[in-house]
Amino acid sequence: MPATGADVWFGSAGGSREPPSESVARPQFADLLEQVVTSAGRLVDAPDALLYLVEHDEQGDRLVVRCGTGCFGTSVGRSVGKGQGLAGQVWRTGAPLAVDEQQNWSRRLPEDRGADGICGALAVPVRSKGAVVGVLGVGSSKPGRVFGEAEVQLLCSFGEVTGLAIDNAVQLTAARSELAELTESQARYRTLFEELPALVYSEVHAIGGSWLYESPGVKDIMGYTPEECGEPGFWKKILHPDDRARVLAEDRRVELTGDPWRMEYRSIAKDGRVVWLRDHAVLVRGEPGEPSFWHGFVVDITEQKLAEQATREALERERQATRRLQALDEAKNVFLNAVSHELRTPLAAIIGIALTLKRAGSSLAEEDGADLVDRLAANAVKLDRLLSDLLDLDRLNRGIVTPQLRRTDLAALVAGVAKEWATGRPLELTLQPVVAQVDPAKVERIVENLLANADRHTEPDTPVWIKLGRQDEGVLIAVEDAGCGVPPELRAALFEPFRQGPEASSHAPGVGIGLTLVARFAELHGGRAWVEQRPGGGSSFRVLLPDPPATALPPERPDWVVSPTIGPGRPASEEPASGSDAT
Repeated sequence: MPATGADVWFGSAGGSREPPSESVARPQFADLLEQVVTSAGRLVDAPDALLYLVEHDEQGDRLVVRCGTGCFGTSVGRSVGKGQGLAGQVWRTGAPLAVDEQQNWSRRLPEDRGADGICGALAVPVRSKGAVVGVLGVGSSKPGRVFGEAEVQLLCSFGEVTGLAIDNAVQLTAARSELAELTESQARYRTLFEELPALVYSEVHAIGGSWLYESPGVKDIMGYTPEECGEPGFWKKILHPDDRARVLAEDRRVELTGDPWRMEYRSIAKDGRVVWLRDHAVLVRGEPGEPSFWHGFVVDITEQKLAEQATREALERERQATRRLQALDEAKNVFLNAVSHELRTPLAAIIGIALTLKRAGSSLAEEDGADLVDRLAANAVKLDRLLSDLLDLDRLNRGIVTPQLRRTDLAALVAGVAKEWATGRPLELTLQPVVAQVDPAKVERIVENLLANADRHTEPDTPVWIKLGRQDEGVLIAVEDAGCGVPPELRAALFEPFRQGPEASSHAPGVGIGLTLVARFAELHGGRAWVEQRPGGGSSFRVLLPDPPATALPPERPDWVVSPTIGPGRPASEEPASGSDAT
């Protein structure tokens, strides 16, 4: 039977043929349409049936044949507009329509009245959610075939079922498509997460919650497997002890508030390495807005932190070097100021006296000439001592001074230095008979500088004491004065080069290296020097020189003669031998 004869009834003759849509091309949906058409024909005993569906395109809406049986088998893809033919009329009115060959129906297409085709036809709407989404049609080639009211109602009911079935099928197809896309998306993102140089994780929203998912990157960063990390609170167990308190406190806070989690902390890897981590996470909420889980990522920033630490250390070294350079520059300025003053004072006196002697010549009285010569010698000695101190400090700084140790009678040595130093101020000696293995020249300089320091920083009538005695396995030398003392915060600094006490006399400011030499000479012997408060007020400068027990050897005595009495104090030989007198 020619297809055009069948198409005349439903209005598809002359309509454009369209290919099946992508959704219909799926086998399951096509099977459903075929079952609908076959079942519709059987219900009303009409082997020729077809199903239109409303399709949308750029030109508007049209009814397109999506499945047909019998003479409508070749009609798939043909389309009609609203109101065109039997199907178009049902689409327009939304009501069923039955036509037979005896009716003079004005909308029947004129090309073929069905002599060799359909003699009777019935079309009913297919609805979904109240709207016509298609038309189900049946036809018969039997002459005189008329579709009665019962068949119309039966096919209408079937059309409603068809609408529900098609709607469910479309939703199922869409759901399956969405699920497939979601699965593909999850696989794509999972692959992306696993390729990232980071650890991506999901964690239960609860204090101490366990990880629901962690990417394989955890093994590369921490050495642990995802299964090991899945234990509740595992990541907290491997926190660095120094970071544990602050990290756990912040964890508790964000769990209670839901604020984003942003932390940098250290963890201990499986092999014992300390790993710096940057951890960011946000709280994912469910449909009612209730917290569901944390989703975040962890990045290994160990190299960055090491670089930052190296930078900080480099900056600190640079700052320290700058401070040292500033200190050296300051010391240089202090040194130049002090030395220039100390050098110029005796040098100016020497030049002045020398010029006076040259000009006056023999015209000077004998007494005046002797006085000038004494002053010339005194300033020359002062200049020589200053230059000796500077040279000794330089040699000590370069480490080229070696102590010349020998058995020495220290009581005789100290008494001799005191005699040479006597300035008329009250001086008392408390000396025990001590013989020790020392460098006598360096010990002599120690006592000289301590006495010079006391003379420089106290008033001329201030009493001074020198004490000598054994302490532990060493020798203690103390030079004390009844001056104003040294504040505790300045006691260590006094032994640094070019540093002076707060009460330096204006008449003799000094260079500030005398005490430095005292400390350096003490260190050269393996001992030390310090200052403390004198009982009763004033300062007590002390030097402890080690002198372990040795075989008894006769001491070497200095060339000068020791005076038995120095100043207003008791004779040195009459001092008690008690060790407490030296302290």
